[in-house]
Amino acid sequence: MQTNNRVLVLDDDAHLRDAYRHILAPQPASAHVSDHLLDFLAEGEVAPRPAEEECDLLTHFDVTAVAQGLEGVEAVRQAVQEGRPYAVAFVDIRMPPGIDGLEAASRIRQEDPSIYIIIVTAYSDRSIEEIQRQLRHDVVLGRKPLSKEEIFQMARNACVSWQRDRELAESRDSLARKHHQLQEQLEVFNKFVPRKFIHVLDPATDGGHLSLGECSERVMTVMFSDIRSFTAFSETLTPTDSFRFINSYLGHMGPIIRKHDGIIDKYLGDGIMALFEEPDNAVRTTIEMSHRLHEYNLGRGRAGYQPIAIGVGINVGRLMLGTIGESDRMDTTVIGDTVNLAARTEGLTKTYGVPVMLSAAACAALLAPDAFSTRLVDWVKVRGKRDSMAFYEIVDAWPEPQRTAREGIISLYENGVKLYHEGSIKEALQCFQDCLAACPDDVPTRLFLQRCWGMANRYSETIDLTVQTPYKVPLGKEGETS
Repeated sequence: MQTNNRVLVLDDDAHLRDAYRHILAPQPASAHVSDHLLDFLAEGEVAPRPAEEECDLLTHFDVTAVAQGLEGVEAVRQAVQEGRPYAVAFVDIRMPPGIDGLEAASRIRQEDPSIYIIIVTAYSDRSIEEIQRQLRHDVVLGRKPLSKEEIFQMARNACVSWQRDRELAESRDSLARKHHQLQEQLEVFNKFVPRKFIHVLDPATDGGHLSLGECSERVMTVMFSDIRSFTAFSETLTPTDSFRFINSYLGHMGPIIRKHDGIIDKYLGDGIMALFEEPDNAVRTTIEMSHRLHEYNLGRGRAGYQPIAIGVGINVGRLMLGTIGESDRMDTTVIGDTVNLAARTEGLTKTYGVPVMLSAAACAALLAPDAFSTRLVDWVKVRGKRDSMAFYEIVDAWPEPQRTAREGIISLYENGVKLYHEGSIKEALQCFQDCLAACPDDVPTRLFLQRCWGMANRYSETIDLTVQTPYKVPLGKEGETS
């Protein structure tokens, strides 16, 4: 790249302008400026022009010389507009009758912030600090008398520095563009492998390194969510509409998970698998998801679409996080019984007709259990487990007025569950009948009424067989889930 060798001289003395041209600009063989004129700048010092090999090929300059400050400002403005800016300006500090050198330099900098300015003066009434304060930029102060070598070297250094500044600016721009491209690529990568997952997998990493087979055992909260009867629902849609619907739904739910510091591990078609380091954040997420779904359904109803329902299951325990696959294609995942039980907990929401269920481990792990309204739903023998396990509902997930109605029967309902599993069927039946009277649409209550009715057929001598349950739910083997 050719060095910018354009030099602007502002001096009201015509002899000095000629001297600058003689020192800096290439001269024809016949050109002559007397030593007397050069004495104005250099006190009679006579020195040859620097040899080409001594100046790194910058042996002459394109010099423009003007007599007044406003002329210099206009010359800089015109040069910038033409795309041929000056690299350096030599400015005499006193240029009567117009604006002085400091004012001219200040205006020049407004027109071209990159230009180098050398203030030349024979007077000592202005310090370099005072000049810099007035110009608010770094400047070079040249005290007369200056030798020709000093003038030439000042011009050369300024031009070379200007060129280096331009090259550095272009390098910065190039780096900024590359950084932007890398950021875009990283954002795409993070959409597939969240940075937080990598950090949880290995807290010591900076998020930029991920190797096949890395794994870590952690205690974490696992959340599964699923759209109810999506298969049947999707049969009414075209493939394109199915994708639009799923992306619309996930577009509402995904940000809520991230808002509460969750990690979306996988989108499972219409389902979501997410991880949390704090169980309370998982519960807050499910509550907000349920409320957002209620609003989403209101909008679907206004648009003439049928509402949808979701079920969410949460479990807490030890699991393995890691990477699986092969050298050219790998994925992050979590495995372990904790994950399996979270999935089965979500499946129980279908059986019991509630939006959110917690395992006993998740309920016990809550840091602020009083902040949530929970209800023991049932003791269930899960496949693969020897003993029955307790499962809880997050009542806060219901919109009003369903939430208030269910909160009002928590104690009565839980007593009914206790009595039922103790074999006190008649007393349990009475509890569930009272629950149904207070909350007619509570599916767990109806399920237990049906169970009690089935038990009543076995023990008719102790149960009033005239009691009828108004709701029939097809059940598999009592108290079991797959």
